[in-house]
Amino acid sequence: MLYDQNSVRLLLGCLLIKPSLAISDKYPMSRDDFTVDFHLRLWQGCVALAKRGAESISALDLYMLCKNNKQVEDIFKLNQLDDFIDTVKQLANVGNFEVYYTNVRRATLLRSYKNAGYNIDKFEQDDKATIEDIVQYFDAQQIAIKKQFYKDKDIDELKAGDGFEAVKEGFKAEPLFGATTFSEYLNTAARGWIPGQLSIYSVGSGVGKSTIGLANLVQVCCPRIYDIDKGQYVDNPCYQHKAGLYLQFEMAGDTEITPKIVATISGVPCFSILNGRYEEGEEERVDEAIKILHESKLYIVTMPNYTVDLIESYVKDYVVNKQVGYLCYDYIVESSSVSSDLAKKNGVATRSDQVLSGIASKLKDLAVEYNIAVLTFTQVNANAMTQEIMDSGVAAGSRAIQNKADVAGVIMPLRRKEQEIADMMMEKYPNNPKPSRVLHLYKMRFSQVEQGIKIYFNLDLNTGRTKDCFVTTKFDNPYQLTKTRLVYAK
Repeated sequence: MLYDQNSVRLLLGCLLIKPSLAISDKYPMSRDDFTVDFHLRLWQGCVALAKRGAESISALDLYMLCKNNKQVEDIFKLNQLDDFIDTVKQLANVGNFEVYYTNVRRATLLRSYKNAGYNIDKFEQDDKATIEDIVQYFDAQQIAIKKQFYKDKDIDELKAGDGFEAVKEGFKAEPLFGATTFSEYLNTAARGWIPGQLSIYSVGSGVGKSTIGLANLVQVCCPRIYDIDKGQYVDNPCYQHKAGLYLQFEMAGDTEITPKIVATISGVPCFSILNGRYEEGEEERVDEAIKILHESKLYIVTMPNYTVDLIESYVKDYVVNKQVGYLCYDYIVESSSVSSDLAKKNGVATRSDQVLSGIASKLKDLAVEYNIAVLTFTQVNANAMTQEIMDSGVAAGSRAIQNKADVAGVIMPLRRKEQEIADMMMEKYPNNPKPSRVLHLYKMRFSQVEQGIKIYFNLDLNTGRTKDCFVTTKFDNPYQLTKTRLVYAK
């Protein structure tokens, strides 16, 4: 029923008996509630008289109100205002006003949906559906349309349990682990370098972020590697048969980055390669490393003047055309080109933290969209060395950067207390490697260990080789953690 005349008449009767209802905040009404002109003029008259403080309304009151408006007066006379008022006052029950009001507003709502092009057949003859029922029904229709034609690519809808039988069996056949990282302890804690995820490490100056990043790529992209203990090249069990991309903006690819890669493959110190002076057997190892590098799909892109869009275009190109599955971005830092580009797009100046967060967001989007494993770095702030606990507050920029990460930590040299712990451990285990770095691991999406652990490891900046030492809690208590070597399953 698109216009409930009976309810309208009874509602007006209540307003005539108790005019204050016409201006009550509890019962808002509008001219859209009255499609009959006589009813509309009568409601308007009730509102006007209620605002003047009328305690009841008669036909005379309404005629006096419109004495200067012949059009309204004629409408009242044509519809026999006196008789109408007498009738509705007798029939109306103020105690039932809310029922009349709801019926009237319900009809108005249905007319609105019909005028907007919705099919209201379902409710036209159904007087049991409430206003809430109607609104929810059409809201659901709108949502369904939006989902069909404007669905966000990041939204994934699933009823809990659907299809998990297959997922469960899949985990039995192939557990959720990514590629190996520079630390077997980290492999255990974070389940490796997982496609679709973003790893962010905040690193102090000179600590070796580029060395660590390149070592990660060598681990997964090079088919063979020199085993120092065996004194020979061996098949790399961690080789993933996918390409890797090192995206950076500072160093020269041929004279700075490639020597680091060759040093990591061969185990020959980088300074020997740069000096062109080798000990016995080293040059042969370097020559073999160069051959291996030619076999590998490892790409270097140097981008001094980059923007977020340029980063995306290059990554997309290498993923599609070079089958890149692993990306090391070195590193998230404020850039004038990014700042000016974002300011141009947004129409306002962009803060430093917004620039950094924008780059991190794009890297996370790329990881998800192309199902690639992404590793990047940030700088640490000036207070890093004095912080008791190393967490997201140590990283330069905003916490919003770390919020984008699936795995996040801080890599720093050993501080005094950590050095004391390392010295004690060396006395206890004199044959273990001496740690030179600590990874303060404070975020792991698929963590199976305590958040905030500290992984002590040795990093040889000349060869890019790392060796795990031991693990503690963030409060420097010993922590037992097994090592996991992630071997490629052929």
